[in-house]
Parts: sequence; structure tokens; C-alpha cells
Amino acid sequence: MLKKQWGLITLALVMVWSIMGSTVSAAAAQNQIRVYLDQVEMKFDVPPTIKNGVTFVQFRPLFEGLDYTVKWNNADKRINADNGETKLQLIVGKKSAHINGQRTKLPAAPYISKGSTLVPLRFVAEATGYNVIWDQKKKTIHIETGKVDDKTKTQVNAFLNKLSRAENERSIEKVSALIDNYAPFYEEMIHDYSEYFKSQGQVTYTNINPVNMYDYGATVFVTKTNTWKSGPFYFDVKQELILKLTKASNGNLQLFYEGVISESYAAEQLIGKKPVVPVKATSAIEETLNTQYKGYNTENKQLLLSAFDPTTWIYRDLTSVLEDGWFEELDYNLSAAEINIVQYDGETAIVHAEETDLEGDQTSMYYMKQNLAGKWLIADTFVKLHDEDDDSRSSLSDSREAKSIH
Repeated sequence: MLKKQWGLITLALVMVWSIMGSTVSAAAAQNQIRVYLDQVEMKFDVPPTIKNGVTFVQFRPLFEGLDYTVKWNNADKRINADNGETKLQLIVGKKSAHINGQRTKLPAAPYISKGSTLVPLRFVAEATGYNVIWDQKKKTIHIETGKVDDKTKTQVNAFLNKLSRAENERSIEKVSALIDNYAPFYEEMIHDYSEYFKSQGQVTYTNINPVNMYDYGATVFVTKTNTWKSGPFYFDVKQELILKLTKASNGNLQLFYEGVISESYAAEQLIGKKPVVPVKATSAIEETLNTQYKGYNTENKQLLLSAFDPTTWIYRDLTSVLEDGWFEELDYNLSAAEINIVQYDGETAIVHAEETDLEGDQTSMYYMKQNLAGKWLIADTFVKLHDEDDDSRSSLSDSREAKSIH
């Protein structure tokens, strides 16, 4: 449900590789796995696949692309690969491999499909030492081989320190100056920052890992933690990001693209809590959520919007996408098997819901508040899809008085 809902709202989080002309196409959205080696898409005779929860890639073209010489021993069903520094050996059907003679355990055994050997993605990282990132949301694999010097690391750290200061000062002018004007989602990024800056909060960047430096800029992996303090409410979230930084004409770095690899919300820790909630409030909150479900399922715009706080960013953006013909593109069969209030203070509540839609099962969390007329309305939400553990969408919203979740 929310994968469809907030996917249109949070466009700034969609994985796009337009900086070097590589674009994630509609096929990626349809679960076709793509592999990028230093941002260049690789082609395979046998496409990467997920089998029993393990991601597999075709061995020969990948390792030949990494400058390995690959040999196949048909009698033993054994692969040998050598790049002059590292020697690899794998045997089809065996859950172990050798890297420079050292035995390592594999999460699953290599297997043959259409005459080609596929190996677990994790082995690629272990064998090469390169950064191998599996983007669950967009079904893409990114392998970065570049090395960066201390000067580059210092430059990247300085840029992120400047960005975090601008974010914590809530200065849209300073943040705008740090974003590339040619960024694919420039307007959406500025819009999202403007909404966040209506609140007070703390942003930190940690685990900063620049993995490639090019003439045009840098690729950086980083952990971003966003913690709400006061004002309009949003859920505290920790995100693993991939950043694309470009160089301005003066040589300074700018933010070109921000992609979310994974994210976790502090509010998830509340699941299972059982605060004392008046029966009347419980009924009213459940009624609002059921109204939301019915609004989606019957494609009734007014009924759907009646479940949301009209003062919030969610309401404004939801109104916009509905006007753009959202219901003409998407279908729903949304329901909740379980609704639990996990935090309650009389005026605001955090609600945990186990839901089912056409896309499958999901866990949703709602921030709700009571308006002056006494009606409970949705003011913020995020979702975790059960079949995509790392896939989540968040939405910023407004609130009068809300407790911080830490």
C-alpha cells in the first residue's frame, strides 16, 4: 500500500543513475536485477536472480570484467580464477570456496543455469574486497572498485560536515547552495528540505566511506541519522545512503543524488507495547484507519483524504497525486489483520498495523493526532514490506505536540 502511496511522494529517494547516462528503467521496478560495475551496467547471458533468499550472479562475465582469467574444469565442475594477485576456486554444488588457498564458507552453493555458473553475491565482496551494495528497493547491485586518497576523504568529510550544519540550522538557503542545480530531483529535494525545516531536529552523518573519486565528483556511502526534537513531527530514522557528489566550477562538492539502501525507524521498538488507552479513543483511531483503507479500495478521494490531517505535508502531497490521476494508475485491496496502539498520551498516538494489500503483507506505523473537534487523523506514517525487509517509505507531517521516539 504505502510502497505505492509514498513512492510518488518521496521521489527524491528513487535510485537514478543519470549522472553517467545510466538510468534505472522500468524493468528494474519490475524486479529485474541489474548489476553496475563502477556505474556501468553489465550484461549477462543468465540474469542475476534470487534463490531461497540468496542473490546469485553469473560468475564468468562478472569476474572477467574485474580482470580475472577464468578457467572451467568440466570433469570436477570447478571454476578457477586468477588476476595475478588473487586466486579463486569454487566447485558447483559445494557451499565453500577458496580464496588464495584459504577456505571460506558460502551462504549457498554455486549452481549451473543454462550452461553458466552462478555464485552468491556475497562471495564477490569477500573475493575482491570491493564494495558490493545490494539495493533491495530497486533490485540493483553496485560494485565500486575505486580507491580514494586521504585528500579526497578530507574533502568529502568537510562537505558532509557543511551539509549537516546547514540542515541542523534549518537553513534552506545554505542547503540549496550545496545541491547541484542539475540534480535529477532538485525541486523535490528542496521541497522535502523545506518541509523538514518546519521542525527542529538533529542530523548526523557517520560511517562516511568515499569509494570512488572521478573528474566529475565522488561516490560516497554514509549513515544518516535524523532525530526529531520539536515542532511538526516526523519519525526518527537511520538510513544507509549512497550519495553522488559533483564538482562545481570552483571545485567545491555538491549533492547531486541521494539514494536509500536501507533504513530503520526508532518507532519500530514500540511494537508490542500496550499502553492504557480509553476504549473510545481506540475505536476512533481504528475507525480512521478503516476509513483510509476504504478510501483506497473504493477509489473515493474525499473519503481517503478525510482520514488525514489537512494541515500536514502528507495531506497536501496526497491531494496533489490524486489530482494527477493516481487512482487511474493503481489498484488497492487494503485491509488490516491487526491494529495496535503502542504509544498514547491523550492527544497523539503511535499505531502499529499489520496489513495486507495486492503487493503482499506489510507492517505499517502511523503517527496520529486528535484535532480540535476530537477526531483522530493520520499525520505521518512509514511501512516495512515483509518480502523486502529493507524497503520502507517515510512521510513528513505536522503535529501540535508529539512525544519524541528515541
